[in-house]
Amino acid sequence: MNKLFKKFLEFALGNGIVIILSLISSAIVTRLIGPGEKGKADLFVTYTSLLVLVLTMGIDQAFIRYYNDEKAGNRGGLLKRSVKLPIILSTAIAAICIVFYKPLSNYMVNEISLLLIILFGLNIIISIISNFAVINIRMKQKAKTYSLVSASNKLSYIGVLYLFYYKHNDNYITVVMTTVFANLIMLIFAVLIEYKDWFKINKKIKLNTSITDLRRYGTPFILSMGLTWIFQSADKISLQHLSTEEQIGLYGGAMTIVQILNAVQGVFTTFWTPVAYERYSTNPEDTKFFTKINELVSFSMLILASGLMVFKDIIVLFLGSDYREARYIFPFLVLMPIMYTISETTVLGVNFKKQTKNHIYIAVASAGTNIIGNVLLVPSLGARGAAISTGLAYVIFYIMRTYLGNKYYKIDVNNKKFFISVAAVYILAIFSSIYKFNAIILVVSLLTFAVILLMYKSLVSEGFTLIREKLIKK
Repeated sequence: MNKLFKKFLEFALGNGIVIILSLISSAIVTRLIGPGEKGKADLFVTYTSLLVLVLTMGIDQAFIRYYNDEKAGNRGGLLKRSVKLPIILSTAIAAICIVFYKPLSNYMVNEISLLLIILFGLNIIISIISNFAVINIRMKQKAKTYSLVSASNKLSYIGVLYLFYYKHNDNYITVVMTTVFANLIMLIFAVLIEYKDWFKINKKIKLNTSITDLRRYGTPFILSMGLTWIFQSADKISLQHLSTEEQIGLYGGAMTIVQILNAVQGVFTTFWTPVAYERYSTNPEDTKFFTKINELVSFSMLILASGLMVFKDIIVLFLGSDYREARYIFPFLVLMPIMYTISETTVLGVNFKKQTKNHIYIAVASAGTNIIGNVLLVPSLGARGAAISTGLAYVIFYIMRTYLGNKYYKIDVNNKKFFISVAAVYILAIFSSIYKFNAIILVVSLLTFAVILLMYKSLVSEGFTLIREKLIKK
């Protein structure tokens, strides 16, 4: 466990720099770009993510699943075999998008722009290749390399932003071009670091994993990931059609704050995926290991989320003055990274047992909840309604993932104390979405922390015991 914790710290400490860079870039963007223009740029990213999910065809998940089934020397061959079809498809779709640039750009940003759609197509191709490049680094458990690659994206984003700002001023194109070029720089960096996997040719390699294996495993992910995109993007699409671009921009500002938790989610997922598969392949009967990780992650995420809500009025100062109303939007959004991260420790059975069709059921339930919630709440509450709906949808997401995961691989998860803690956090979110920090928020915050500590008192006690033992040894 100590070795595992050390590995996690390598990922976490490296990504601490990435979190800081993310906050800096967000502070700059929200001061240079108004909510309306930022809302357009956010839609660009939203629709890019849809096509990346669909065109990847779930083969990225298949690459993860079969990675440890191949010998170390053959994994570069598996990478190239996996990425080939998505590259071909994304290139074809990018060309089609350019042909129909007028209706596409008009739908996306309410104006005709060939440049926007060229960048859109380019970003799709770059995002797909970089997705595989980053996964390849993750699966090798190279924490420092992963952190460097992530940092290269954020650093280049900040640098390129100023370059394009002086050319396009506060237009959404500034953010779009910055996003594309920063992604391109990260891609080049990630590929060059592991260049042997990408460019070394060895005709003698015989892979255990066929193209058919990759497609068969990945196919259910096409529908499930498309539905997942609907689930994750219903808020922004609803705001596009039922509200205003300014509300999308404010929502994006709130998401900037949530990125602190998203970064933690990213660190954990990056670290956890290869570790979980490796642990299962070597010792599938050790379910206590997964139970322990679930407890640790649940407690940590609940405490961190509550802390963010307590300090929301300070954190929101990182954003430009036009985005300060985001303080009342993001409290409900913290349920997104909480539920997603913790469910990564409970959904394991679905992936271990290759029951990937169940991701479709998860996505349908979550997407349906979010669509209904957004249709009901966005017209009257705008970005705040989208946040409430999305937060509730992620609770359904967790419940479905946990239920189906345990159906195939039983992990002893104490849902009673978890949901009592979540209820306390949700009550804090309600008050935080109404008031600035005051006596009411202080009392509710203290009660929330007390509930979480009480529910996880055995874990807290174990932590203090471990710290005391370490101090005694020193």
